[in-house]
Amino acid sequence: MQRQIWAWLLLVGIGVAGRLLPHPPNFTPVEAVSIYGGAWLQPIWLAYATPVLVMAITDFILGWHNLWPFTWGGMVLGAVLGRNWLEPGRWRSAAGLGLLQSTLFFLITNFGVWLQGYYGYTSQGLIACYIAAIPFYHYQVLGALTFSTLFWAAEYTFLRRLSPATAR
Repeated sequence: MQRQIWAWLLLVGIGVAGRLLPHPPNFTPVEAVSIYGGAWLQPIWLAYATPVLVMAITDFILGWHNLWPFTWGGMVLGAVLGRNWLEPGRWRSAAGLGLLQSTLFFLITNFGVWLQGYYGYTSQGLIACYIAAIPFYHYQVLGALTFSTLFWAAEYTFLRRLSPATAR
């Protein structure tokens, strides 16, 4: 259990630092922290608490916003994805979930923006909302893919040390 606590603290630290240090918009390790936290951490509540704590700490510091249920929920979804579909040592699994996580986050959070009424409550407003967010989406994808790949490399190296047959 002590190893789990250290892994949890490391993931939370990476997530918090990634959001607080200067970075391009949405280019953070939080998606990877969510995915790998979901896959690695036991018990399950710890896996789901990881992205919530990262988002709570950083939103408190950066400033609270009305979209927190959407942003936090989008990150918790990453833990669900990691828990259910991340295949240990498989880069394609990590990259695919990073892409899926960033896409779902984009859809969820921008739906939340649309619900705030900024674009009007019409289908054209919803489309305009998603179109206006496209410049941020590519950073989200690049961040998710970059950090998921880095986490995969760390996992792969660790698995290879444990058993060369485990790391594929």
